[in-house]
Amino acid sequence: MLERVEVFELRDKYQGKKLSGYDVDEKTGAVVVYPLDAVYHDGIYYSMEEGGPISFENYVLYVRQYIKDRPLQVPGTGVIVYRTNSQGKQEVLLQLRRDFDQYGLPGGGIEIGETYQECAVNELLQETAYIANEEDLELVNVYAGPKHVTRYPSGDIVFHTVVAFKVDADKCKKAPHMFDMKETKKIVWVTIAQIEDLLKQGKVFPNNIPILEDVVKNAPL
Repeated sequence: MLERVEVFELRDKYQGKKLSGYDVDEKTGAVVVYPLDAVYHDGIYYSMEEGGPISFENYVLYVRQYIKDRPLQVPGTGVIVYRTNSQGKQEVLLQLRRDFDQYGLPGGGIEIGETYQECAVNELLQETAYIANEEDLELVNVYAGPKHVTRYPSGDIVFHTVVAFKVDADKCKKAPHMFDMKETKKIVWVTIAQIEDLLKQGKVFPNNIPILEDVVKNAPL
């Protein structure tokens, strides 16, 4: 984390220099975000006025206060963690979701200020307790449109834009804590053939169907 003194030094160096855009400080590597009067470093935004971290509210919950249950466009991520099992078959890590009682990829909506890589890493850790590095993520595809509209049990309608990444499980490690059991019933490793069966049985979270269909079509990953 940046100390307040460091933030204030950057403020003195950059504040008021531009109205918009950004600069990257050569000494610290911090990104000075002019529209926010903030400094971004190691996944945290710091206020140049107060020197401390800026806390952003949950974006979707914040917007829902105003639009209620009307359709909302939400960008987010999905993470395809893959490995080869002892029988030489490729497997993918799926979560059994609590809200739909269906299987899907770990992932979720991007929060204000996050990059898509940060979102992918954060959601993977929260929903599966697997730790990945941003630099190991490989972009697979971007999914949106009529196949990616979800009505949640609450009645909320979401138009998803999903940035899908893949990562080799050998480059991940298991965290010592459990996954978030409010969102995830369990996590399972499934073979490509088992994914095909889940798709045929209608046991895949609808928003993830086109993504997992592509996983099957393009296997091995």
